[in-house]
Amino acid sequence: MRHQRRTVERELARLASGAHGIVTRAELLESGITVAEISQRLASGALLREYRGVYHVGHRAPSVEARYLAAVLACGPGALLCGRAAGHLLGLLKGPAPRPEVMAPTERRIPGVITRRSRRMDAREGTIWRSVPVTTVARTLVDLAATLALDELGRRRRAPGAHARRAARAPAVRIRSCPEVVTRHQGRTRAVARGYSFADRSRNVFGMTPDAP
Repeated sequence: MRHQRRTVERELARLASGAHGIVTRAELLESGITVAEISQRLASGALLREYRGVYHVGHRAPSVEARYLAAVLACGPGALLCGRAAGHLLGLLKGPAPRPEVMAPTERRIPGVITRRSRRMDAREGTIWRSVPVTTVARTLVDLAATLALDELGRRRRAPGAHARRAARAPAVRIRSCPEVVTRHQGRTRAVARGYSFADRSRNVFGMTPDAP
């Protein structure tokens, strides 16, 4: 029995190690952990429920990335962190971490999560950053352009503390990719059409790289 317990704990640690301490019920069951073993660890605090079917391994310290990843996983396959939350994760927005905002191909209602349904989610507009599925920098800039002014966005090199460290590691984006995203979303709103000029004006702020000749 003790050996079995150690085996379960090792499996939990393995699953959580590359995912900021976040695991799903489906992953646990697929790895051979039983429903009874999951229930026991929820009761003991070894697993902490974040959302339905999404857990945080109790001994792992919470983080912004863990919070965002849990929200994305709760919204199902194909979901992406988006909006202000994506901007914060990618180092485009400074200040406290916004509440999770997730775009998913189906309607989702998750307590504590801002959800958006997008029936036509383009694979070119999603990426993985710090182990979190998130909209690309170009798509995030286009989305933020609908609601934010340029001076509301954090300057990477001048942002203090944790934001500066996150921003310094944030991915660059080619300017060319922003109008491509705008073109794919011309039918949304006039505000989104500001995305290209917004991105063009902000190239020095975000470390965008010019297109190769």
